[in-house]
Amino acid sequence: MRRFLLLALPLLILTMGVFQFAMEMLGLQVDPSRLAPGGGIDLPGYVTLATWGLEALGLAALFLLIDGRSGGRNGGWTSGLLTGWIAWVFRGPLLVVAVVGLAGLSPRPWWSLTFSWWVLYSICGLLLSGVAAGVGLGVEAPPLAEPVPEPPPPAEERLEQDEVAHP
Repeated sequence: MRRFLLLALPLLILTMGVFQFAMEMLGLQVDPSRLAPGGGIDLPGYVTLATWGLEALGLAALFLLIDGRSGGRNGGWTSGLLTGWIAWVFRGPLLVVAVVGLAGLSPRPWWSLTFSWWVLYSICGLLLSGVAAGVGLGVEAPPLAEPVPEPPPPAEERLEQDEVAHP
């Protein structure tokens, strides 16, 4: 499991960063002024990186719970997608309902964010499945060989042992 976490956490953080970069370069990022009446603020880089790290840790932990519960019987990729989609429910629709409802904001730009988050979390879930398969996370070690019992002594030796024990 240690190898899984050592590979999965940096890969997820990198994926989130590349996804954010791609969204900005393709012009698909929602304008922060549309999300909040006072306009959004840009968070410092270390806060964004820490947030991605926390998300990566949560996704990896959820994947381990789901994959461990299934015993690796479902092929892994379904555990990854299920992980991403469960996380998306909390980052997507529930977050939008809570923020829009409490702050009285327009829901339209927020709902457009949920689709991009769904894509991101689906990719992250599939990456977790790939890392798990790569490190052999769901593969059980072969059972240890049981010692072979000694064969019973030949009949002649048993007779001799019986004569010595019962003269």
